Amino acid sequence: METYFKANPNALKYCNAPPAFLDLLKRLFNGVLATGDYARIINKAIKSCIDPKLLAADASQASDLAEEEGEEENKDNIGEGSKLELA
Repeated sequence: METYFKANPNALKYCNAPPAFLDLLKRLFNGVLATGDYARIINKAIKSCIDPKLLAADASQASDLAEEEGEEENKDNIGEGSKLELA
């Protein structure tokens, strides 16, 4: 934290200040203890929860859809341009 406050001297006034809504936080999290036992690196979390084959298939379909939508937009834009030239 010292490094943060050195880099951001305007934040120094918050160094020893309690968080806003401290009473509400105490009521919400009374008895809750975060130990970090279930903390994981995002890459490992993704690998353990998502089948890579399904992810690749979804990504492929999404890019195909984006290309199709782009083509439709281009056709509309070309049509709009033609109308403007005629006017």
